[in-house]
Amino acid sequence: MDERFGDRIRRLRLARRWSQQELSLRSGISTPHISSIERGKRYPSLDYALRMAAALGVPLTALCDESVALKPPKMRSSPDELPVYLQNFILNEAATPYLQAAHKISTLPEPDREFLTMLIDLVAQRRHNSQPTPIG
Repeated sequence: MDERFGDRIRRLRLARRWSQQELSLRSGISTPHISSIERGKRYPSLDYALRMAAALGVPLTALCDESVALKPPKMRSSPDELPVYLQNFILNEAATPYLQAAHKISTLPEPDREFLTMLIDLVAQRRHNSQPTPIG
C-alpha cells in the first residue's frame, strides 16, 4: 500500500462530512492512528483496513484499487451527538483497546451482543456499588 490508501480514506471520510473522530467511533480505531494513516505516516494492518472499509461502507478494494469508484453510501448518526467527555475519550490514544472491544461487540450476532452488554452492565453496577461512599 502507498500513500494513496490514506488519501482515499480521507476522501471517503470527507465525502461523508465526517471528522476523524467520527471515523474513529465507527471503526474502533483511535483518532491519532487514523490521522497517521491518512497522512501516510502509518500503514494499517489488514484488520484495521477492513474495519475502516466497513465503517465507511465500502469494500476493501475501494480503498486499495484506484479503478474502483468511491461512492459513499448514506450513513447515519455522528459522535457530535455524544457528550463531550465521550468525544474526548475517542480522541485519546489510550482509548484504542476500548474502541476495539466495542467494535468487536458491535459485530456479534444480536443475542451474543445483548448478553455481553448485560454482563458488562452487571459488572459495572457491582463495581460501582462496591466502591466506598465519599464522606463529605
